Amino acid sequence: MNEPDRRATTSNHFYPPWVQKFLQGSYFWDLRESSITDTQNIEDGNVAVRTIFPNDCLETWQAVINAAIQTLDKVYGQVEHGVSGSEQKHVADVALSSDLQTWREEQHRAGRKLRSKGDGLTRISNTVSGILNVGDWSPCLLSSAAFYGCFHLNMLIGAHDPETMYSNYCVDMGFFIDHGYHRIFPEFETILAAEIANPHSPSTLGGSERRRIAELGLVYFRHKTQLEEKHMKHLTNKTARVSLDELLTVMLCETGIIGMAAEAMARGFDSTTVAFQFIMSNPAEDLVDVGCDIINSELFNSLLNTADITDSGIITEETLRNVYNAYAHCMSPVYTVHWKQTGSRVCSTLLSWHIQNDRHHFLRRALLGYSKVQKGKADQREADVDEAFDEHMRTTGYSKPLRNACDGKGLCNQVQELLHRTHGEPMLKSIWFYFAEGPLEYVAHGIVDECQEDDLVEGSCVAMARAASHGLIEDMAWLLCHANVHALQVNRLNEAAMFGSLLDDGGLMGKMDRKW
Repeated sequence: MNEPDRRATTSNHFYPPWVQKFLQGSYFWDLRESSITDTQNIEDGNVAVRTIFPNDCLETWQAVINAAIQTLDKVYGQVEHGVSGSEQKHVADVALSSDLQTWREEQHRAGRKLRSKGDGLTRISNTVSGILNVGDWSPCLLSSAAFYGCFHLNMLIGAHDPETMYSNYCVDMGFFIDHGYHRIFPEFETILAAEIANPHSPSTLGGSERRRIAELGLVYFRHKTQLEEKHMKHLTNKTARVSLDELLTVMLCETGIIGMAAEAMARGFDSTTVAFQFIMSNPAEDLVDVGCDIINSELFNSLLNTADITDSGIITEETLRNVYNAYAHCMSPVYTVHWKQTGSRVCSTLLSWHIQNDRHHFLRRALLGYSKVQKGKADQREADVDEAFDEHMRTTGYSKPLRNACDGKGLCNQVQELLHRTHGEPMLKSIWFYFAEGPLEYVAHGIVDECQEDDLVEGSCVAMARAASHGLIEDMAWLLCHANVHALQVNRLNEAAMFGSLLDDGGLMGKMDRKW
């Protein structure tokens, strides 16, 4: 491979100082000598996903986006006009059960109250920007929510070359229309449009598909934000009531980065498997937002959209836990079986994003809800989405043993094997500490300490930046995937954060969960 272009240090490239040493490894594929797609095996299972997404042709993408928009219109139409005659009900009123409401009030009286979701606009630290050599990028690209979400994800996936990695990140920023970035940052729309039209990236494998489908995804998000802004004062204690097929199409669009999915498919990954993985990023995000999504403008929280909740409208501890377990079973094989794939890495960054993004206050949520988690060691389980839910989005209770499960210890056998193979690499030890051991120790202690939270958050940001700058991408990706399995089914930090979200202070009632 040719010596890297040392001029590639301008603001339209990603070029940390150490990357030249690892240019042939983790970051850049540089497929200029071959455009042959490395076709992957077609996966079995997830029949419901294959029904709505049988292939990756443009017509399939357009059909999914059209179906998702039709579902939005149907749901918001009933918010505006109500239900007439024998019309099927598409909006459900929801509220906490008396037991959960009593617990919430008791916790609030004791001072255990969760502050409203933040805006994620804080700039990344100088330490992180210095390690990765990105300090001269535009402000919207260096906000904590964007950088620790989309850019960290692009580091884990890689790209053809430095210019393409930067361009891909900018294209993925379309997701942050849902966070109001187009209203906050003057440069946002210009950067987004410029990189969708980037003349270099379409010549790379999957580059044109990524940009074409990203543009389609923007149609969905712009439409949804308009509906939310129009009806936001009338959405409190409401959620959408939808079928499995309807929710799957919405969840695929809700990822906000479907251009990345299209690129993965163009690179040869099975289209249905990729779609399923991206769909599973929704419950991975939604579970920490249950409490605030009950009262704010969001009608499509995948946990609240289940028939277990919408049929009665009452959110009980048992029902919420059953829904959590069903989604945990669906998500877990994404991390254990498919961890090398693009969609799995999308899901893997949600735990780190929730910790780092100055928006979800994950550690505080988990601490406040830790008393509610299921106790004792449980068998790790898995299920296809159409095994865990019926066609009406009601949980079935079905699951089977998780493939590639670990022994369930805090420092489990699989993590120990990786650390042994890498001779106890300190940077990898830090990744496991900041996304598994450190958070669990803090949360289980049960005492709120904002300084300790800040130390854990910044420590995790620096740990990822250092590991990435030294090319430890594959090992870091596996550790992040496995930390997510632990958060779902071993230490259950995600379950704790879900219950902690119910202690939301109500500050977003009748409002958008973003600046606008």
